[in-house]
Amino acid sequence: MVRELEQACPPFRLCLHKRDFVPGKWIVDNIIDSIEKSHKTLFVLSEHFVQSEWCKYELDFSHFRLFDENNDAAILVLLEPIQSKAIPKRFCKLRKIMNTKTYLEWPLEEEQQ
Repeated sequence: MVRELEQACPPFRLCLHKRDFVPGKWIVDNIIDSIEKSHKTLFVLSEHFVQSEWCKYELDFSHFRLFDENNDAAILVLLEPIQSKAIPKRFCKLRKIMNTKTYLEWPLEEEQQ
């Protein structure tokens, strides 16, 4: 997906934690700085992502921009089907976003990606 987005026409400029976070900087500060500098925040949701504790921080800050600043900056893409029971109850903001905003489903068929 990264290759597809970064080589699209026009290309997307992505921020990936493994590549773009500043070493030695607090993780939460890297997350906040990246989201603040972004026009849009693309959340690629997988069962692994929703089980991550960092997911909560990313969603919390994005949720602030999305609802409190009335900024439509979050885009959700489901990388794989996620059962609603797989989303931990503590991620009520993710459930709210998924119930109120249109999200994309990444196709499994390669020719449709």
